[in-house]
Amino acid sequence: MDSSLSDESITIVPQELSAQEETGMPAQPSTPKSLGFQVLYGLANAIIGIGNITFYTLLLPARISTLAPADQTNTFILLSGIGALAATLTNPLVGALSDRTTSPLGRRLPWLLVGMILLLVSMLTLAYASSLIMLGIGAIVLQIAINCLLAALSALIPDQIPLSQRATVSAFGGMAPLVGGLIGQILVGQVLKDITASFLVLAQISIVLLLLFILVLREERLSKGALAPFGLKDIPRSLWLNPRTYPDFARTWLARCCVFLAATTVVNYMFYFLQTEHVFPVEQVATGVQIFYSIYVLSLLLSSLICGRLSDRWQRRKIFVIGSSLTMTVALLLLAFFPIWSVILVATVILGVGFGGYLSVDLALASQLLPRERDHGKDFGLMNAAIFLPMLVIPLIASITLSALHSYLLLFIVLAVATTVAALLIRPITLVK
Repeated sequence: MDSSLSDESITIVPQELSAQEETGMPAQPSTPKSLGFQVLYGLANAIIGIGNITFYTLLLPARISTLAPADQTNTFILLSGIGALAATLTNPLVGALSDRTTSPLGRRLPWLLVGMILLLVSMLTLAYASSLIMLGIGAIVLQIAINCLLAALSALIPDQIPLSQRATVSAFGGMAPLVGGLIGQILVGQVLKDITASFLVLAQISIVLLLLFILVLREERLSKGALAPFGLKDIPRSLWLNPRTYPDFARTWLARCCVFLAATTVVNYMFYFLQTEHVFPVEQVATGVQIFYSIYVLSLLLSSLICGRLSDRWQRRKIFVIGSSLTMTVALLLLAFFPIWSVILVATVILGVGFGGYLSVDLALASQLLPRERDHGKDFGLMNAAIFLPMLVIPLIASITLSALHSYLLLFIVLAVATTVAALLIRPITLVK
């Protein structure tokens, strides 16, 4: 990176400097987006939650219970791990390919269409899967589809959103998957109550939401020859960015891994936590989880919108990301030391407020640290991979703290350390305030 960017007084983001040096690249965003665009962008991102949260919390366990009733836990861990690996690889690869797409429709929209088609194929496969092999294929294709969509949607933030709106739009995109997951859970658990019908209905809802956004999306075409073609030799590069060359980007990426490690673990293990600590009778644990998740999402929604607006108004990112990470630390310590329902409810609100604030501003911060304008999609794909890598680490942490040591106290302390480390990683960043 140009040494002139190392001065702490310079707050112009690197991609805005490079955009003027690149030829044939779309112009930098300057026109504010309407509220309608922001809402439809959020609805398109809700598909991520429908495809991930609803699938992993309800639909996949239900399918496994009929296809592998004797070994449900290990089957779930295996399919979850394979899905996380597919997600981690797909995001930066699709991002790199979309950076070089010269379609008349633009760079990102064609990949939204690819993701939509793959999503339909995966949902149909999962709806009628009659064997573990078909279930596994459907789960992998679903993750590829979801991450085609996520890679394209994320890249639209630096492509189309001006700095004055970037945290607000990031808030819509960040909170929408959790809302989508909650709506999906309600539909599957309370309305549809049939696995095959659930896959089919969720597929239809996802396609409608995506098409609504596509109707308002307009992109400039990338000039042919503006970027070199993407070849096999470029695949390793698409999965890597030198942390010594781009230390601020690397710090943000690692901090994101730590925060998502904490948030994902709490949600995934809340059922077992309430059960192990005897917070509820066994038959009421599921109700406790639903109460937890509803409060969590509501707190997250309010925090995300408020922090996003304030961050854009003040043009400050770091203080919100650091403060949100430390807020999550407080919630995790409450869960660790006070496993009683009244305190768990308080911790749930605090956790939602912290994670909501983080989601609203983290993407805006990351978008201002992308090294080069021509690689927005690839670099944001790497940032998105930080969501899924923790899914590969969580089973290891859980096996040590829960299976070996039988201690939720230790588990939540480890997660509190992770969110504290995330805050410390953001503090030295100099390119963005």
